[in-house]
Amino acid sequence: MTMKSILYPKKVSLGAGIVGGIVGGIVMYAIMAILMTQIGMNANCFAIIMGLITGQSYENALGPGIVAHFLTSIAIGVAFGAIINIKKFQIQGFGKALGLGITTGVIAYVVIFVPIAMTVLPPHMMDLMAMMPMGDMGMSDHMNDKSTMSENMKETQMQGESTMDEKMEEMDKMMMEETQNMLPSIMIGSFVSHVAFGAALGLVVTPIVRRASIKSRI
Repeated sequence: MTMKSILYPKKVSLGAGIVGGIVGGIVMYAIMAILMTQIGMNANCFAIIMGLITGQSYENALGPGIVAHFLTSIAIGVAFGAIINIKKFQIQGFGKALGLGITTGVIAYVVIFVPIAMTVLPPHMMDLMAMMPMGDMGMSDHMNDKSTMSENMKETQMQGESTMDEKMEEMDKMMMEETQNMLPSIMIGSFVSHVAFGAALGLVVTPIVRRASIKSRI
């Protein structure tokens, strides 16, 4: 039995991919916000870190970080729309779309997030810890010592540069340890968020292309 022809136009699948990418991006952002809160950081730290990665200052990082996140989500959605326009991958039901969507999310995790997490994420997390006001940063009990340490640093400013350097080194070491402790949770949480992104992508795209398929038969 020969493969059926494409059931929906390319512009429909690409448009559906854009919509699915935006919805998937919202789902991913929500999951990452929950994750950041659970590990003791501000809910928007995910976007702020992305903004820092793009070269923004801490004060200006949130907006560009959100934009970068959704541009990436849309790009992945467009790629998904192009893939399902290939005869072999055309979708007619939610099952196949869900499988393809989750696969797309996992590939994005491996190709995009893992390299970032292994290279630029840790130093930017340390930068974030150093720059965030303590009131916006509900860090773990271990990191809560940072505020006490900051007060002690003020008290010892007149005791010489050597003491200050020792305090700074101790803070850097503490933040590095905290970053290393957080990284496994972030890796797991990000994997879950990418799977959820892919699932949302497939579930949103399916009814759009199916509607176009039905119209094409009329």
